[in-house]
Amino acid sequence: MLRHLIYFKLQLKSALLCIPKLIAGTLLFSCIAVLIGYAGSKTLYHNDSLFYFRVAAVLPENDPLVNIGFNMLTGMDSLKDYCEFIRTDEDNAKKLLERGEVYGIVYIPQGFVEDIMNGKNTPAQILLSGSSGIETALFRSVLNAGSNTLAYVQSGIYALYDTYSRFGVSSLITDASDRLNNEYLHFTLQRGDIFKIETVSSTGSLSLPQFFVCAGIAVIMLFLGFTLGGYAMQESTQLNLMLKRSGISYIFTAVCKTIIITLFYTVLFIGLSAVGKAITGTLPEESGAIASSLLFDMSAKNIALLALCAALSVSYIFVVFDIAGSGLYGMLLLFLMNVLMLFGSGCIIPSAYLPKAAAKIGTLLPTAYLKHCLTALFTNKIHITAVAAISAYIILFTVISGLCRRYRAASV
Repeated sequence: MLRHLIYFKLQLKSALLCIPKLIAGTLLFSCIAVLIGYAGSKTLYHNDSLFYFRVAAVLPENDPLVNIGFNMLTGMDSLKDYCEFIRTDEDNAKKLLERGEVYGIVYIPQGFVEDIMNGKNTPAQILLSGSSGIETALFRSVLNAGSNTLAYVQSGIYALYDTYSRFGVSSLITDASDRLNNEYLHFTLQRGDIFKIETVSSTGSLSLPQFFVCAGIAVIMLFLGFTLGGYAMQESTQLNLMLKRSGISYIFTAVCKTIIITLFYTVLFIGLSAVGKAITGTLPEESGAIASSLLFDMSAKNIALLALCAALSVSYIFVVFDIAGSGLYGMLLLFLMNVLMLFGSGCIIPSAYLPKAAAKIGTLLPTAYLKHCLTALFTNKIHITAVAAISAYIILFTVISGLCRRYRAASV
């Protein structure tokens, strides 16, 4: 037992040399995690439409019904994100079309709305750009869909007139046509009512910023392994063999390293949280409230969860280096494994946006349980199965590390 305690003390002294590297690596990978979070949020939730049409509209000056209809059209939510109508005169509209600033020109004649209502149907003139691009083709298809909708509506009105006239109830035509027009307008202007709207978050119970905070912590924990290559591989095969002969098993060596670096990880992230809270306290009230929502409480439960996450990350890092057999190959393998596992488990992009096969496999990866444990820092909801899976992974990685050291010692 005394030998084991002395060995643990020596490992602790050796690990103290890693502290500057851990701090420097934390600062570096924190910046990278912030950039990943910013890029991910912009990619997932940007408001820019793939196609955006600017159309010049030439309207009659003294036609109140046309003006009312135009204002209703431009105020529709379903058009704001995709189409902008620019009200202008005919000469300026042609200049805009020639310069390519608009996709088309819509000429609305005097009495356009009255003619639709009384059946005269004076057509509006639409002038499109000579460009053969996909935007022009798409805009033309939208116009055709609109004209077909208008044709269906008009056929319904005509059918009503003909039916009422044939059966001798012409006196009811005005009232019936008004009711039918109301139905058509309600259907056209309130298209959202025919759908059941249900908002589903791809990040679960976390907000988007909180999701990327958890992803950032996972990125930092795993990629800090780049600074631990020297410490992980500091014992030569001959030294490991001598330690074994002195009663220090290979698995005990792996356990010591894991416990010590896990302790450093936990203290480091507690310190980062304290710094974050201190910075938040200096911000204005509104900004401070937003920043506070991105920090988790340092309760005993959360510290235990943080230590569990650290133990999983550290044991995983050491097993990668032990499998690789050298610091250089270990760093290359660690980078490849980190990227694949973080992506597959939905730590970079939410799992809802991944292919089904990748998302299903990702649920079994260690990083999936790491993400679940980090999520519990904000939600305070941790499942026993997740804790059991993390514990099993820690034991598995530690055993594999010990076996790798034993294999290399046996091959000497």
